[in-house]
Amino acid sequence: MTAVLPRASWIPRERDIVHLDVTAFAVAVERVRAPRLRGRPVVVAPPTPRGVVLDASLEARRTGIGRGMPVAKAVRLCRDVIVLTPDEPLYARAAEAVREILGGFTPLVEPTSGGRWFLDLTGTRRLFGPPVDVASRLAREVEKRLRLTAAVGLAINKTVSRVAADVTEPVGLLDVAHGDEASFLAPLPAARLPGVAGDVRSTLSDLNIRIVREIAEVGVGRLTMLFGRLGIVLHERALGIDPTPVRVPESEPSVVEETAFAQDTNDLPAIESALFELCRRAGVGLRRRGVTAARLEVALRYADGEKNAARAELREPADLDPRLFLEASALLVRALTRRVRVRGLTLRATRLGRRPRQLSLWGEPEQRREAGLVSALGKLRSKYGDDIVVFAGREAAGAKLGAAEKSADAA
Repeated sequence: MTAVLPRASWIPRERDIVHLDVTAFAVAVERVRAPRLRGRPVVVAPPTPRGVVLDASLEARRTGIGRGMPVAKAVRLCRDVIVLTPDEPLYARAAEAVREILGGFTPLVEPTSGGRWFLDLTGTRRLFGPPVDVASRLAREVEKRLRLTAAVGLAINKTVSRVAADVTEPVGLLDVAHGDEASFLAPLPAARLPGVAGDVRSTLSDLNIRIVREIAEVGVGRLTMLFGRLGIVLHERALGIDPTPVRVPESEPSVVEETAFAQDTNDLPAIESALFELCRRAGVGLRRRGVTAARLEVALRYADGEKNAARAELREPADLDPRLFLEASALLVRALTRRVRVRGLTLRATRLGRRPRQLSLWGEPEQRREAGLVSALGKLRSKYGDDIVVFAGREAAGAKLGAAEKSADAA
């Protein structure tokens, strides 16, 4: 017997959620710039010896090429494939242009990775008409103004609208009627469901679970034993239930530092060393602005193009490098959930506030010690260069601070 989970009370009973997907976004943008690429197998990949495919055209996919595949293997599978170096600034401008078009229909626009956007059209019927007509207009506007074709899904929630767009790609519109979510999903391959990939997909395959209906028929308890909290989410999604709202990206002030590795790596000390440097740069930026951060986010970019992030409120607002690194290190552990090599790191400090004029009574000695340490290290770097102080490995926080303090005193 399949359990029907209750709908969250704060979610409108009748939502109209659109998912717009520009298939193989990077390739599509490159084809606008160079129409000669249309109809040919094209992949976007970094020009490195261990580069992997970040995006692939449908023509390339038909030969067996997929995202995350080494470029050398892709070339062996298709000798005619055209390999393009990523142009991230161009893709960012194109994505912003799409967002501006979509924003003309609703302020609730949520961009996701890979040329995908969610829109919440709930409550816009009187202004624009039936949601299915609006969804069609969205796709036409994007194609007319940017020459980018898109697949569009329309449903009561984000999961079903995304799957609907995937089913109809590379172009088209699929409207899943309210109430038909579970029956629409039931016969589809399990891998169509968001969240079913990698180890999750392998585990389901080992259990001979091939289609979405079979996920829905598995008890929540068993799925939770297998996947933890994700098991509950998978069960809900298989039933067509998803109360997640469309989230507009935060536009609050922030300090953002990022880096890309010369070669993709899964060497933890190297990743921690890069994070250490990002925290130093973020600390400098915060102190120059005279602010502290109350929230940190560590985001990873993997070699196969996937991203993962972890974020948390800080126990106390901070602007000093050691404190930022202690917090960011814990987030790095949470974000490193895959065995795939890491391509880059981003550190985002938000919820900025003015630095207090007076230090707290109980924390004053420690905070003054750390402030003095950071000041001393700053002077060392100014005199001898940034390389004078380097990350020494994964040690206890006290040991790191002690070693750095000794270096500063000796100087």
